[in-house]
Amino acid sequence: MEQLVRSIPFKKSMRWADRDIRFARPIHWFLALFGEDVVEFEIEGIKSGRTTYGHRFLAPNPIELAKPEDYVEAMEKAKVVVDHRARRASMWEQVQREAAKVGGVPQEDEDLLDEVNFLVEFPVATCGTFDPEFLELPPEVLITPMKEHQKYFPVFDKEGKLLNHFVVVNNMLTDNMDLITQGNERVLRARLADARFFFQEDKETPLTEMFEKLKDVVFQEKLGTSYEKVLRFRQLALFMADKAAPGKKDLVDRTALLCKADLESQMVYEFPELQGIMGREYAKIQGEPEDVYLGIYEHYLPRFAGDDLPTTVTGALVGIADRIDTIVGCFGIGLIPTGSEDPYGIRRDTLGVIHVILHQSFRLSLGELIDRALELLGDRMEREPQQVKEEVLSFLRQRVYHLWVSEGFRHDLVDAVLSA
Repeated sequence: MEQLVRSIPFKKSMRWADRDIRFARPIHWFLALFGEDVVEFEIEGIKSGRTTYGHRFLAPNPIELAKPEDYVEAMEKAKVVVDHRARRASMWEQVQREAAKVGGVPQEDEDLLDEVNFLVEFPVATCGTFDPEFLELPPEVLITPMKEHQKYFPVFDKEGKLLNHFVVVNNMLTDNMDLITQGNERVLRARLADARFFFQEDKETPLTEMFEKLKDVVFQEKLGTSYEKVLRFRQLALFMADKAAPGKKDLVDRTALLCKADLESQMVYEFPELQGIMGREYAKIQGEPEDVYLGIYEHYLPRFAGDDLPTTVTGALVGIADRIDTIVGCFGIGLIPTGSEDPYGIRRDTLGVIHVILHQSFRLSLGELIDRALELLGDRMEREPQQVKEEVLSFLRQRVYHLWVSEGFRHDLVDAVLSA
C-alpha cells in the first residue's frame, strides 16, 4: 500500500512538516477497508483505520465505518457530496436558481463548472451584486476577474447583456449566508476597482508607445524580442496582402504593428487572458479603423479547437503571419514538437494557419510563405533552411491530412490531393 500511495502521480506535489512523502495535499488519515476488515499499513507515522471525517466545519467529528458500502451515505450526512457528478448537477441547478432571482441567467462555462466543482464538498450558491457604474467598462474587464480570479458566475439578461450580479458557490452553509455574500461583494468590489484603474490608465497611453516597450520583452532567447518578432511577421503579413488583399495593405500593416502592443498594458499584465481583447478596446478608443481594432483581436483566433475564426482579412493575414513566424522559427532552432512536448504551441499554431486559410479561401503558396519567413529570420536560424522548409511543409501536410480525414474524407482522396 505504501508503494501504491507513493506512486500516485501529480503535476504538482508538496511536502509538509518533517515528512519525506510527497502528495498533492497533506495526508491526515487513511481510511482502508476490505469488507469489514481494516487493511492495515502505516506511512510516515500515519496508520490506516476505519475512521474518516466529513466537512471540516459543518461536521467535524470523526466517522467510524463498518464497511465500504456505508461510505457515501455517511459522508452525505457529514455534508460531503462524494459523487462529483451529483455535486456538479446540484451546483449548476443552484447557480441557475440564484441568477433567476434577479431576472438573469448564468453563462454555462464547462471549465469554470468543473473547477469550482472540485473546490467544494458541499455546494451552496448565493447571489451577490456590484455597483452598476462598473458596467461602463467593457464586459470582459468585469467578467475576467469574476471568473478567473474569484471563480464567480457572471449573470446576464436574456439578450446576453452583463448585469451587475454574480453567483458564488460557497463550501459552507450558515444561518446568515448574507454575511458571506457581503464578504464576496467586498472582495469583488476591490478587484473591479483595480480593473477600472488599470483600464483608465491604459487607455490614455497610445498603443504605439506600448509597442515600443516590446523591445524589452524576450519572445524566445534565440528568436529575439517580441518587438523583433512583430517587425518580422509585419513584413510577412504585407507579403501575403500583396497577393490576397492588395487593397487593404495599409490596414494589414497597421494591424500587425499594433496587435501585440497590449502585452505591455497594465490590464493584460494583471489579466493575461485579455490579450487581444484589450488591444481591440484601446485601438477603438484611440480612433483606429474597424478593420484594425477588430483585426488586433481576431489575429489570435482560433485560440483552441472549435473557437471562432477571423472575420476580417486583417485579423486573418496577421494571425497567419504571426503563427508562421513562430512555426518556422522554432523548427529553425530545433524546437520541434515531439510526443507530448510542445512548449510553444506549434501544433495549435499549425492548425490555426490551416483553419484560417481554408475559412478565408486564401490562395497562398505555403512554400513561398515559408521561404519569406526564413529570409526574415535570417541568421537566427541554426539549421539548414531547405531542411527546415521541407520539415515545416511535411508538418503542415500531416495536420491537413488528419483534419480532412477527421471530417469524413476518404484517406486515398486526401493522399491524392496532398500529393498533387
